[in-house]
Amino acid sequence: MKTRSQFYVLVGILLFIGISLTLYKKLALDFTLTPGGTETVWQIQARIQFDAEGGPAKISLTLPQVDKSRKVVFSENLAQDYKYKIIEEDKGRKAVWSREDVQGIQTIYLRADFYQPGSAEASMPKPQGNPEEKLDGPLKLAAEKILLKARESAATDLDIVIKVLGQMNAESTSSNVLTLLEGLKYRSERMKQVGNVLALNGMHSKVVRGLRLQGKYTQRSISTFIQVYAGDKWLLLDPDALTEIPFKEVVLWPDDTGGLLDVYGGKESRIDLSVTSTRKSGGQLAVEAGRKSSSALIDFSIYSLPIQEQNTFKLLLLIPLGALVVVILRNLVGIRTSGTFMPILIALTFMQTTLLLGLLLFLVVVGVGLIMRSYLSHLNLLLVPRIAAVLVFVIIIFGAIGIASHKLGWEGGLAITFFPMIILSWTIERMSILWEEEGPREVFVQGSGSLLTASLAYLLMINSHVEHLAFNFPELLLVLLAIIIMIGSYSGFRLVELNRFEPMTRE
Repeated sequence: MKTRSQFYVLVGILLFIGISLTLYKKLALDFTLTPGGTETVWQIQARIQFDAEGGPAKISLTLPQVDKSRKVVFSENLAQDYKYKIIEEDKGRKAVWSREDVQGIQTIYLRADFYQPGSAEASMPKPQGNPEEKLDGPLKLAAEKILLKARESAATDLDIVIKVLGQMNAESTSSNVLTLLEGLKYRSERMKQVGNVLALNGMHSKVVRGLRLQGKYTQRSISTFIQVYAGDKWLLLDPDALTEIPFKEVVLWPDDTGGLLDVYGGKESRIDLSVTSTRKSGGQLAVEAGRKSSSALIDFSIYSLPIQEQNTFKLLLLIPLGALVVVILRNLVGIRTSGTFMPILIALTFMQTTLLLGLLLFLVVVGVGLIMRSYLSHLNLLLVPRIAAVLVFVIIIFGAIGIASHKLGWEGGLAITFFPMIILSWTIERMSILWEEEGPREVFVQGSGSLLTASLAYLLMINSHVEHLAFNFPELLLVLLAIIIMIGSYSGFRLVELNRFEPMTRE
């Protein structure tokens, strides 16, 4: 393969892998592209209690339905000496505990933390065809009269549903309602009858059980709701309040799963549910959800490191951005700098000292260092001893600035310790040699270019959005590498050279 072909293949592979991994983390793992976003995390705790009869016991708890809109970030089972497992069934999932020879009052806790990054109703399939009509005879006649009354003052399908619910309550004295609700004791049965009435109006509906997500540390009970497809979307309604409920405020259980709690080998069983909420950053939740799902992109990444090492990598991942600034300014713009990577290290120092203070301290140290270095040039020292002497001078300058600033009550001067001493020593040596060979103008040009490059790199590296992307999407380094390689293949004019060669275009 020719060199040019290898170049295009390499750049294409780097761009494809970097962009693909970024999109996967955004779309599949719900990583946020912007910093500062927070999500509400709901914690539901189930407390199961029963009186064991002295033999083997088995407890089965139907779990809430899980879809793409909800992410479980933590779950905990607290049941000592019980075997625990999750069973996947066609109708949903169940948590099952079992134990041999258990006696007396038993208590089991199950806790789960989750958040909802997406829209639950968006993942619900659109119903097909017309709903099945299950009413006939007098029941159908009574339902049609209820619908007729509801349509009189309703402007939308939702209004019709609310009007029907308002008529068909347990305390109604209407003969039509009494006919439809005769013999129906439970709320779920009455809601199914409401669905049969709505079916005559061409509306799909289903009865669901759910837990309201409200308040903090509050005891909650599972309620019966009705879902109706109206206005080209699924709606969730509270039959008591006659209002629509956002899906994100309710945890729903699968349809037709029978009892919520089944206990074998025990009596007087009960379940208490409590709900609480907190706020967490979207990035942290995405990492926790990825760990919960055993995502390889999370398990084998920076997020698996201890917190202290993660903070170190937050800084290291910004260095390639500084390198990109250097490459652009040197190869495309044509700005000359003193060294290739010195501006990057100076930019890292500015992140600790702030820009203006860093520039001031840099100019003071380099200025004094050049004066001392000019004296050493008269002593005709060898290279290594001369560099070592400059290093000693730099440390003396550091100490003098630090002590003087502290005595004067200006604590900002103590930030001088953040500057890399070895790099400053070598910079002073290079500038001194440049002064002797090229003159003070070239020293000024390269020094100014270095500070300009370091300042632009600093402004890019302290940007909160850039820092967020660099740490949460380190695979973007592959895209950055592809860009640097493409710039490295450019051999045309630099921007500062356009004015120099402009007369050639006139000729």
